[in-house]
Amino acid sequence: MSSWLEEAEMEYRADLDDAWYSVRVAAEENGDVLRVKFCGFSEEYDKVVRVSELKSKRDIHNLSERFRPMSVQVQDSDCSKVSVGDIVCASFAFREDDVRFYDALVDGVENHAHARKEGGEEECLCNFFLIWMHGPNAENLTSTTVENICQVQSCKQIDPKLDCFLKRAGERFVMTSDPDLISKGDSSPNVKPKRSFLQFANQDTRCAKRSVSKICSSEDRIGSHSDSSILDMDFGGGGNEYVILLENLDKGSSPSMIAEFIQRATSVSPEVYIFPNISSEKSTRGVLSLGSKKEFQKLTDFLDSPKHIIMSSGGRPWVIVEKMTRHNPLRASTGIQSQRTLQNMSFGSSKGIKVVHVGTEEHKMAKLLKDLFVEFFNHQKRLHEKLDLDVENILQLHQAL
Repeated sequence: MSSWLEEAEMEYRADLDDAWYSVRVAAEENGDVLRVKFCGFSEEYDKVVRVSELKSKRDIHNLSERFRPMSVQVQDSDCSKVSVGDIVCASFAFREDDVRFYDALVDGVENHAHARKEGGEEECLCNFFLIWMHGPNAENLTSTTVENICQVQSCKQIDPKLDCFLKRAGERFVMTSDPDLISKGDSSPNVKPKRSFLQFANQDTRCAKRSVSKICSSEDRIGSHSDSSILDMDFGGGGNEYVILLENLDKGSSPSMIAEFIQRATSVSPEVYIFPNISSEKSTRGVLSLGSKKEFQKLTDFLDSPKHIIMSSGGRPWVIVEKMTRHNPLRASTGIQSQRTLQNMSFGSSKGIKVVHVGTEEHKMAKLLKDLFVEFFNHQKRLHEKLDLDVENILQLHQAL
């Protein structure tokens, strides 16, 4: 093993080419500067980040998401551990002497009997079909072999030096729910700190009713909430313009698990909220909150893709029932579980959530279950409309007497 690889502490996704590199970090200037050293490269390629350059909590979060534990090279004898729907880190050769690593989704596996090299060493002859998630081949389908594949480690371990730097940067901001937080030193009279989600939730125990429109096309889903009597909850604070409402999630779903799956599958990092549900319900619903139109479109394209369906660990297909903008905010219960409340905990494995692709038996089953849920959801919506109408008629009759 080369000396630079032995020095590597983690992986970092570079800003310049979006590729993953083996790196180590060093704290400088009393912890106010983080130096990211690319293993195998000279100092001129170092990435230097200053605390003062991180203008918001979102900047801090985005920086932290560029680091992860070292991916593990898949050995020939372990190729069966790579399954359809997995997110892997795969190599892409620009030239013979220029190989870079990008994340990809395993779209298919063509299994072949293994051979034996001289000396009896096992040689994998299988082919792996990958849909690239970023880099020059983004969204393209290519095939590769096992020597070009590394398994992404789901453990959310943070290097102590990186953790110290991120905490130091976070100390500069006041506690608010806005991801684009203001600095403690900003005394502008026009800046008004917002209450955090938890502060709002803890002030009382009121629960707002849910008002969800009929499941329909993506275009028709946006901005259908209009009942001003419902408590407005601005998910993610003023910085998050876009919201996606998901139904049919596993009861007891973890916000951090969903966030990790989405980040690994799309490189998008939404804030995730899970609604409370009553004991008789077998599934629950959640909210994905995003800050940019580009991320919003990328995530909805992934979730709404006709080429696949997202399945929870319990076998329930995810269903988008609503997409909204900040100008038409989501109304919700004040008892929602937030990813932010779990931000200091280790991420659990998102292995149970998977992508099932068109043409597979799993997809056929997922499509059947999804259609069944949509039918149930729309029937329930019609019952709610009838109930509202009946109640209104009874009240009008009572007032007339």
